Amino acid sequence: MVLVEEIIETTTGEAETAPIIPSIERRLDAEEIESALSHITRPTARAQIESLVTKIKRDAAQLKRMEATSQAATSLPEKVTTPVVVKELKPASSAAISPPLMPPPSVTTKPPSVEGKKYLSIDKFSFDAGSYNTPTVTLYIPLPSPSPTKVECNFTNSSFDLQIHYDEGGKEYRLFKDNLEKEIDGEKCKYIVKSNKILIKLRKVKGEYGSYDSWSGLSAKATAVGKKTKSSKSDDPSASIMNMMKDMYDSGDDNMKKMIGETMLKQREGKLGGDGMGSGGMGDMGGMGGMGDM
Repeated sequence: MVLVEEIIETTTGEAETAPIIPSIERRLDAEEIESALSHITRPTARAQIESLVTKIKRDAAQLKRMEATSQAATSLPEKVTTPVVVKELKPASSAAISPPLMPPPSVTTKPPSVEGKKYLSIDKFSFDAGSYNTPTVTLYIPLPSPSPTKVECNFTNSSFDLQIHYDEGGKEYRLFKDNLEKEIDGEKCKYIVKSNKILIKLRKVKGEYGSYDSWSGLSAKATAVGKKTKSSKSDDPSASIMNMMKDMYDSGDDNMKKMIGETMLKQREGKLGGDGMGSGGMGDMGGMGGMGDM
């Protein structure tokens, strides 16, 4: 911005310069231009002149505000700095000095473990024992509700423990089995969570002859109470052999069950010969090759 100065003649004849305030200078310009409007008759020219006058007046008002702010800043008194007197403290006697107070140590409270949690038992599931010599048996457990918060299953060599957690409603479901029909390999068992069900695959253990044990059910059958362990002299020999073959059938694989089933059927129908379950009966079991091969 150009500072306009006016030369004023003093009474002594010497010339001195006095600064012109910019806001007043702009206002005077606007007034002089505005006075010329009376000589202008064309509408377009008058409109342009009036627009120019309005702009100059707006600039003058803005300059005036700036000048007022600057004048207020220069009129503020200078800040007086008061010197700070520092007094030297004399050391007190050692008896009067007390050790600083230390804040008490923070104690972290461990949240209590949740004990005695109540679970809802899972009663509905499907069991697939698989075919002969398959490495796993499978359980199909439908989800109680979609989108569980957490699913976990722990395995041992004789049990599994499935737990399903839901944040909504705080419900906990559990399927626990520790009386499995056969021993399992807990390290190789696994579970798979799907959108509407959970699959548990229990890994079988190989038997004495290198093949996987055959399962007839998930849980072991309870031993019959009062079952005889000895046969007296008056027992029927054929009934004793039939009981032995029944036990072999319950614990045998698919091929053995088939052969024993056919033999027992022939025995009931009287097709094994006159001597009942004698040597002819055992020899008629075909692929079993006698009791020695078993």
